[in-house]
Amino acid sequence: MVNTGIVLNVKSSGTKRHLGELPDRLRKHGIVAPEIVTVDDHVQLEKRIRRFVKAGASTVLVGGGDGSMAIAANALAYRDVTLGVLPLGTGNSFAQTLGIGTDVDSALAVIAGGHARRVDLGHVNGRYFANFATVGLSAEIAENVPAAVKPVLGPVSYVVGGIVPFLKSRGGFKAKVRWKGGKLDLRTAQMVIASGRFFGHTPVAPDASAVDGKLAFFTTEGTSHLEVARMYAAFALGLQTKLPDAHTFAAAKIRIKTKHKQPISIDGDDGGTTPATFRVAHKALRVYVPAGFTGVDP
Repeated sequence: MVNTGIVLNVKSSGTKRHLGELPDRLRKHGIVAPEIVTVDDHVQLEKRIRRFVKAGASTVLVGGGDGSMAIAANALAYRDVTLGVLPLGTGNSFAQTLGIGTDVDSALAVIAGGHARRVDLGHVNGRYFANFATVGLSAEIAENVPAAVKPVLGPVSYVVGGIVPFLKSRGGFKAKVRWKGGKLDLRTAQMVIASGRFFGHTPVAPDASAVDGKLAFFTTEGTSHLEVARMYAAFALGLQTKLPDAHTFAAAKIRIKTKHKQPISIDGDDGGTTPATFRVAHKALRVYVPAGFTGVDP
């Protein structure tokens, strides 16, 4: 594999654990690069990816979590450069969406296989997101998770970070949701808008896909502590769309207005506030995927 750049986010939870053994793993899979670059923030990550592109790289391997993949998406959208995903984060939802999973060796095997496909991204408030955006409580939780605890606690860090926002949440917020052919007027605690398939380790909706040219939307009308806890428990079990107050649909553009401004998180990072229009960026990102990738589970 020629003209390859590799950059790792050392703040991602799995990077330090895999960094020492990565050169041997790269050689094992026949992947050659001049050097492995490490960065410790998203600003430097985006600069380094853009530097690889400017230097003529045809492939850029990025190691990190969903936040790092959102940065890669913004640097590589609509370019003839292929992203190789190294799942070194806490959730790794994007890697799961691509059928790569969370194992680094499996991810390297996919990259070495050389099968590439263009997948969809989401776009809101001037930024692309690789997998999902959230409005409301989940966005507050993402903002409340200290970066230092992710490598120690992994997915449990979101439980710790969510305690304060969860306890403070009362009554949710009023929202107007509009898309071609439909509308919702409701009170809710949070919304999920996905360009990919997974929210954590669970598909947002049974038919959610990163290649269908649509965003998957999910919300519930429950706003009490018990109802919000029920929603998260249902997500953990993959039963969220069966909740009696659940709303799901798919659309290429979704407009959301809220009575009071609500935070938006894109792949775990700040995505501004409402009101906002979410759009799908169809086939915006070229990325390595397993042979036979269809965008949904077999």
